Amino acid sequence: MHNLITELNEPSDKTPCIQCGDLITINNRFCNYCGAAQYIAPREAFSYKLMLMKQAGFYYAIDLLVCILAFFDTFHGLSWLICADAIMAFTAVAFFAYDWQRNKEILKWKSFSFIKLLGFCTIAVTAQVLVHYSVNWLNLTVYSKDVSYYSFYASYGYGKILLIMFTAVFPALFEELGYRGYLLQTLSKITDDQQAVYISAFLFAIIHLSLLSLFWLIPFALFLGFIRVREKTIWYGVFFHFCFNLTACLFELL
Repeated sequence: MHNLITELNEPSDKTPCIQCGDLITINNRFCNYCGAAQYIAPREAFSYKLMLMKQAGFYYAIDLLVCILAFFDTFHGLSWLICADAIMAFTAVAFFAYDWQRNKEILKWKSFSFIKLLGFCTIAVTAQVLVHYSVNWLNLTVYSKDVSYYSFYASYGYGKILLIMFTAVFPALFEELGYRGYLLQTLSKITDDQQAVYISAFLFAIIHLSLLSLFWLIPFALFLGFIRVREKTIWYGVFFHFCFNLTACLFELL
């Protein structure tokens, strides 16, 4: 983690093009790749950033509303879960696609490394083991109860498959696309990469609406954010997220 933060703080003579996102020399007036002018007048720059903040706030408000509704009895059950996940998935895809020319770059996996991927997955599994036993201990200590996610799916046909799909597959794809994809990309246009990582991590932790889980959700989101910024792709984060959540599912099932 220290190395990742250090890399983000290192000075660079390159900056992303305001139009296509490719790296160009800081003093360039035009992008070498798409030809877009790089100067934005202060007033226009403020209006542009304000528009991005409103857009990001709208995206987050939709996710937050869906999560809050889950606390009401009316919105319990598998049908609501499917509906909620569909809304959040559609929102992540729609907002990500809104600035497709810039955002599509992080869908590429230019420097794929199997060793690096295996390392991230190993870290994810190890982290989930620590989180699993820590959370269980806290639940028993604070609430005097043992929490089971599988109990929600057990009464449905193919309950084990549903658990893995809704707990591991969908979050890994659409939370990464939404938070380390769209939201982090948008925040990086408003502030620097490091601050964007911290803000997006905090918002990601809050959206889970679990005070007891903040102790691991914030480091988890920070790590994913730094991976995304350093590797310039969301795919390492997707696999990390999937392995982390899949390990939680296996604890429930085995």
